[in-house]
Amino acid sequence: MDYALNDFLMFTPEVYLRLFERTHLALEPWFWAVPVAWLVMALLLWRAPPRARRLVPVAMAAGWGLTAAIFMLQFYAPINWPVGPFAWLFALEALLLVLLALRVPPVGIGPVVLICWVAVLLALSLMTALEAGTWQALALPGVTPDMTAVTTAVLLMAWPRRWRWGLLMIPLLWCGFSVLVLWALKLWWPLIVPAAGVLIILIATFWPTSESPDNA
Repeated sequence: MDYALNDFLMFTPEVYLRLFERTHLALEPWFWAVPVAWLVMALLLWRAPPRARRLVPVAMAAGWGLTAAIFMLQFYAPINWPVGPFAWLFALEALLLVLLALRVPPVGIGPVVLICWVAVLLALSLMTALEAGTWQALALPGVTPDMTAVTTAVLLMAWPRRWRWGLLMIPLLWCGFSVLVLWALKLWWPLIVPAAGVLIILIATFWPTSESPDNA
């Protein structure tokens, strides 16, 4: 007997897309504070001194923890059992990001590069809403797992390669898993996000940065 990937999924595409709306509703009225926080992080990377830039990985860690607690454990894991163990990996990533904040700050990033990063991430965050046909299904980093993984991969380019390699492993594992799930569900617009994430992680692995950021 032949099996397809979707034979192992116990939910429909509509149920999956509803997860984003449920997360949005669960976080009201604070949902829109998330994009504001990410914009503040971009400003920190652009203009802030090294000591203040240490807040960036702390905020990233908070996003991984929030994603694990709300989207993954509360909503996604009950319908897709591998998500439960992945949530603990998300918690581990959060811990690693806090440790990174204690060890070394990110380097400053120029405005042109930051604008490109923001534009790419903004476009990717719209994919689920486009598929669902409602802005309430907007996928935000720090709230939904695909965008959290992708955004972290982008931001890790602000660290020297020797610091970022280990932190890219969990985002890569999640993006690979999500590609399989979304392929099985035939959700082509949302599939763009983890697929782009795999590519971005490969780019981030070799992205050149200063190896000696100011540790002040």
